[in-house]
Amino acid sequence: SRQPRRKPWSRERLIHERAIALGLAIDTSTSGTYDSHLNSYLTFCALHEIPVEPTPDTLSFYVVYMSAHIDPRSVASYLSGICNKLEPYFPEVRANRGTLLVKRAVKRKLPLARSLILTTIASIHPNSSHDDLLFAAMLCTGFCALMRLGELSVPDNVNIRDLRKCSRRSTVTLFHDGYEFDLPYHKADHTQFAGQSMRAGGATAMAEDGFAPHLIQAAGRWASDTFQIYIRKNPVLLQALL
Repeated sequence: SRQPRRKPWSRERLIHERAIALGLAIDTSTSGTYDSHLNSYLTFCALHEIPVEPTPDTLSFYVVYMSAHIDPRSVASYLSGICNKLEPYFPEVRANRGTLLVKRAVKRKLPLARSLILTTIASIHPNSSHDDLLFAAMLCTGFCALMRLGELSVPDNVNIRDLRKCSRRSTVTLFHDGYEFDLPYHKADHTQFAGQSMRAGGATAMAEDGFAPHLIQAAGRWASDTFQIYIRKNPVLLQALL
């Protein structure tokens, strides 16, 4: 059938509308955190009398300044919030964040390696506590299923808990060589590992095993090619994906 005639949008508007849609799709708790990150950036710009436009220079200045006041390993998450909130107004913010100048100022969390997973499993014995067994199960599940920590745990803050995200025991099915369960909901520190480390490690392991990029993207439920940032252990693998 014939399609109705519609006026095309400019690339700027497409980027603008997409940013708005992505902003509305994030969790309430995440949106609140992103608001805090944006406020931090705006305060920095006002304090130093710098325009708020997120140029590579401004972002790199912000990174080194914040790294002197908070854990430097937390700054990357601040940049995520800033990009999410400013993209409707500055469509180039994500490209600017990806420049070498900004990347060199930010250290990413390390992905978990298979050896660490195997070491954890080997430490489990018949007398291990329930908490130890649960931790090992969560670690293996998160690694193999490319899951976020928030998909495996419940926040301590009761105000941001969402039962829609909790996987129910009734959905678990056991097989002789594995198990499966329903993931009802998903969003589109002081150590070198963080909540995304299982996801990053699992994606890296899949790439090392020769899985095609689209299969890694589907397994991790990524809506775009942003999953490629997790494949960072081996530059050759990353180049092959790109």
